[in-house]
Amino acid sequence: MNDVAASALESAVSARLSEAGINLQDGPDCDTDVTRDGSELTGTANCDGTATDGRAVRAEFDGTLSGSGCEGSLELYVDDQSIAQLDQIPDCSVSL
Repeated sequence: MNDVAASALESAVSARLSEAGINLQDGPDCDTDVTRDGSELTGTANCDGTATDGRAVRAEFDGTLSGSGCEGSLELYVDDQSIAQLDQIPDCSVSL
C-alpha cells in the first residue's frame, strides 16, 4: 500500500514542480505512512528531491488517495520556502 501511495505522489509532485518551472535531477522519493480503508488510502507522506540547479525540494502530504483522486494538503517547498499548497491534487489517483 505504501509503495502504491508513494508512486502516485511522486508522479503528482513531479508534475506540480514542473508546472512551477522546477525540474528535478533526483527524486522525488516519497516515504509514506498510509492505512487502507476499502478503496482508499489515508495518511501522510514526505517527499525529497533535488532540482537540476541543486536546490533541495521537499513535499509534504496529509490526506486521502483513491481511484477518484487525491485530496488533502500537499505543500511544496524549495530550499525550505513554501512555493505551493494544494487541497486537490490534479492527475493523482491510486488503484487498489
